[in-house]
Amino acid sequence: MSRSESRFGRKGRRGGSRRGQAAEPVHTDEYGHDEDYADEYDYDPEEDFSAEYGHTHTRSEGPGQAGYDDGYDDGYEDEYGYEDEYGAEQASAQGRGRGRRGRRADRNPGKVSAFSANALKRVSVLGDRPNQIVYTLAEQSRRKRGTAVLAVLLTAFGLALVLLLGLLTYQFISNDGGQTADTETSIVEPPEGHTTLTPELYLSEPNREETFGAIDEREADAEPMTEESVFGGAEELELDDISLQAQETGVNDSCTSMVWGGDLAQSLLDAECANAASALYTDSDQEYVAQVTLFDVADSNGAEEVAAALDPTNTDTEAGFVLPQTGEDIAGLNEGYSQATTQVMGHYVAVFWTARQDAEDPGDNSDLATVNVASMNSVQFIYDEVVRNGGGSPEEE
Repeated sequence: MSRSESRFGRKGRRGGSRRGQAAEPVHTDEYGHDEDYADEYDYDPEEDFSAEYGHTHTRSEGPGQAGYDDGYDDGYEDEYGYEDEYGAEQASAQGRGRGRRGRRADRNPGKVSAFSANALKRVSVLGDRPNQIVYTLAEQSRRKRGTAVLAVLLTAFGLALVLLLGLLTYQFISNDGGQTADTETSIVEPPEGHTTLTPELYLSEPNREETFGAIDEREADAEPMTEESVFGGAEELELDDISLQAQETGVNDSCTSMVWGGDLAQSLLDAECANAASALYTDSDQEYVAQVTLFDVADSNGAEEVAAALDPTNTDTEAGFVLPQTGEDIAGLNEGYSQATTQVMGHYVAVFWTARQDAEDPGDNSDLATVNVASMNSVQFIYDEVVRNGGGSPEEE
């Protein structure tokens, strides 16, 4: 065998070998789907899904076959005025193209159509058409936004509710049950070097229910005492041959600043004392002095507790009494002899404290006792309040 024959023989064998290998290819699905996938979704490569998803066509065969319609209307040429020569030439070119496409389609049948059918089958497994999936996702997005807005509104509502409850609580506490008059919350200490004088003769009158029962409790809308309302009609007091004139009058918002003694001050706080009114009287001869102090507490029970703490003979409480308003120029009520009467009148506690201006013991002279009784007429407004509240009787008036 010649070399040329041998070379061509080898080429023939190599070529034949390669052609042999190509003639027996191992078929793999280029889209990654095996027979199990088709079984799982009941997929038939030959099945047509066009009608199921609304796609229809009039052609019955593929390109290059009988009955194939390329989608162009025969009247297209007439409408736009193309000449026959151009139309014939175009038809000839289209024929050649259809021939080539037909041959290519024959060599690789069903690849694209199989992929399209498989994709549509995947969508149908989800239970909705593609556009319906988009609508569903949009609806979920709107729901999420609605949930976020609802959460913000609920949070704002909760904050508003907390603020409202806080405001109502503050008003309830600050109004103290709706009373107009405020009460003290801490004790005011007496001034340094104050007197600790207590009366040598002391009388205490308990609350008389038949007389002061109508004012046992302070009214919820009661206005605090004023200087005019208490002492406006009591500038001059007379009894027998004793005449007293008011020298100083006033109203203090701090009840505890009018007394000394820890137990007495605490009893005023516990009784919810609103304010204290005081007046200082002297007679025309400047021989006697009388001090009237009036405490406005919440009810008669609290008034009784304050009266008990004022009593110098009460060993259950430490010593304490009202502070004198006479100043250093008058010895009486700062030192020496004095006498006092405490009277509970509904929710009021009245203290009538008298002495000689020189602080001497009056002995058998009863004028000091008369001054004490005359000073009690300074609280006539309390009886007026009893009548306004439906209490009292003509005899008592």
